[in-house]
Order: sequence, then C-alpha cells, then structure tokens
Amino acid sequence: MPLRDALLQDKEIPPAWLENAFWLESASKSPKSAAESGSSFPAALSPDAACKRIFLNSDRKNTQLPEFPFKEITRSRVVFYPGAGTDGQPLELFRGSHTAHCFIYADYSTKKNEIVKQLGENLAGLQKGYKTLFAVEGGEKDFFPEGWENLRETYSDIDMFHAPELQWGFWAVLERGPEYDNTHGPKRILFCYLYCDAVSAFTSFWPKGKGKRRTSPYAVVIEDSGFGSNWAVFGSEKSQLYKIAARNHALPNWLLVAVGRGAQPWPGYTRASEETEPGGADGAQRALFINANSSVKDKK
Repeated sequence: MPLRDALLQDKEIPPAWLENAFWLESASKSPKSAAESGSSFPAALSPDAACKRIFLNSDRKNTQLPEFPFKEITRSRVVFYPGAGTDGQPLELFRGSHTAHCFIYADYSTKKNEIVKQLGENLAGLQKGYKTLFAVEGGEKDFFPEGWENLRETYSDIDMFHAPELQWGFWAVLERGPEYDNTHGPKRILFCYLYCDAVSAFTSFWPKGKGKRRTSPYAVVIEDSGFGSNWAVFGSEKSQLYKIAARNHALPNWLLVAVGRGAQPWPGYTRASEETEPGGADGAQRALFINANSSVKDKK
C-alpha cells in the first residue's frame, strides 16, 4: 500500500484560523513595526497573489509584524521534522493527502540564506503549486514562549541541550496557486523553519500538559544522519526525542521513518505501509508507522 493510501481515512478539516486569514487582524494589533523589532524580509513575495499580503522589507518601516500563532498551531495537526535540511517529501506526503496543514522544520546545519531563497521562490525546491503570501523572521519569544532557561530546569534530568540555541527562525503562510485544485492539496499551509536543536524545539511546542488539554504533533519524521551531524539519534527507544514525547504525553499518530538508512521507529508503533517512498538528501526509502493507541486504526 502506498504511503498516501495509508493516510486517506484521516484527512484534517482545514483549520479555521488558517482559512480566515487571522494574521491580518493580529498584524493590526502588533505594537511594533518590522523596523522597531529589528526584523526584515528581503524578498518581495508573490506579487500576483490574490489576497492581501504583509511585506517585511526593510524599506517598509510601517509594516507591522503579525504575531506567531503558537497556540493555534499546536492545536492543529503539525508535522514535525527534526534534522530536516531542505527535504520536501513530508510536505508532499501530508499536504498532498490533506492530513496536515502545519509543518515545523528544525535543523542547525541549514544556512539562513537558503531558507530565505526557498521562501522567496515559494518553496519551489521543496514542493510545487504554492505561493508564499508572507514570511516573518521571528525571535526566541515566538518559538520559545516559556523561555529557554525554563526548559533547562524542567528537563534537567534528561540530557537534551547539546546543540546551539535558537539562532534564527522563519514562519510563513503559503497559498495554493489558482492553476491547481483541491486534489493538489489544501488551500493554505503554514511552514516554519527553526535553526536550533530539534529536541528543544519539540519540547517548547509540546511541553508537559497544563490543565486538561494536552496536545501532540500529528506526525514526526525520523531521519537519523548519525553522530556526524546530530548529537543524538531521533529513532528507537534510546532517542531523547522519544523520551521527551512519551514523558509529555505528546506521542504523534504517525512516524515517517527512513528505514532505508536503518532508522528505527519508537516503541508502540507498527508499520502501516508495506511500500516505501524515497526522501531526504540521499533518497533513502521511508515507511509510515502508526501509534498503536491511535484512533486512526479504528477508521480502517
């Protein structure tokens, strides 16, 4: 069974906040302009996009920064990709199957100008058929609202902070081009790229549950490059990422695992796709694994 077929019974209803252009309202409430925040975005994005755009060019000093929709994102389905590089396969898979609308990539080996270039080119190098409506360069308070030091204290008994702290991060909203219909993918998607330790980023977005409502990512990509580029593996029961997810009750429904490179799924996950698809920088074969406790299994 192809990977996309395994997801067909689990489509996500488009998040209302993404469909209704919430960011335009949040931008008008922002007390700081792009210049005052020390942020700018050098590319003129999607000049022919149909809807209103927020530009963050350095010469547009009156442009206000929209707030990063942290809570809205974590309450939606998110595909989290640690050690992502510039790999578009998870975007193609989960966007194309309408199973997720939000994508968070984290890596500390990708150059900033490469992501700026990708966003300026509508992520054409990662996927096709979408246009960047706007992109924002955020700061630590956007992506780590509880603070870096609080994370250190909360998880002091789990060895996880071995990588550089957040150096930069972009988030963007992209819209499907008019030449494509709904079979290509959802109308809009949110894409976020963070230059930081991926385990720390995961912990910030899905911390220990507060109150009755807990959230978890929809899917996590497991691509182990080895200790030459990551301080720890992401797959298997030994993974710090798995330990954090299990401890925080934030285990995803799906794992996309690079089995062709010997990556291992987490405990409690069974293979859901006999077939594999290539992904990553070297095209290693990947398979889908499903959480044994996922309600998705009951739909099949």
